[in-house]
Amino acid sequence: MEFDVLDWEKSEVVFVGIVLAAIFGVSFYQLKIGEMKTRDAQRKADLELVGRALKRYWDDHQSYPPESGGKIVSCGDRGAGVCEWGGGRFADVDNVVYLKQMPRDPLTEKGWKYVYEMSGDKFRLYVGLEYGGDKGIRGDLTRECGNGVQCKWYVE
Repeated sequence: MEFDVLDWEKSEVVFVGIVLAAIFGVSFYQLKIGEMKTRDAQRKADLELVGRALKRYWDDHQSYPPESGGKIVSCGDRGAGVCEWGGGRFADVDNVVYLKQMPRDPLTEKGWKYVYEMSGDKFRLYVGLEYGGDKGIRGDLTRECGNGVQCKWYVE
């Protein structure tokens, strides 16, 4: 049996190509997961910030602002307008500013959104999460956080 050096070199090149492709594939996958986790962390931070502003509003008014279509009603003209996610400031009728800029979901352009719900002396802020491995995911939520986006986490 004769050993051909060219066959060996071809095998090495194929092996190196397969290894490099595998490394590239795993790296690309991990990069995508990292992007999802970063957006999810931003969503959670946004809702916690809005939640703190709502609690300060409660301290001043002993009620939470009403909601309309999943949005807070306490913006614009002396706090009488609907707060658009990613829009202006959250303020009351006395023009006390609770949040200078309403945050928006990082994927708003793809139909993702934050949702506000108020009932008496309680509120919830809902958001969808991209990374399915997040330990805080709530599987029992029925609200939608956008076009076909299931809400998976909330702040109260």
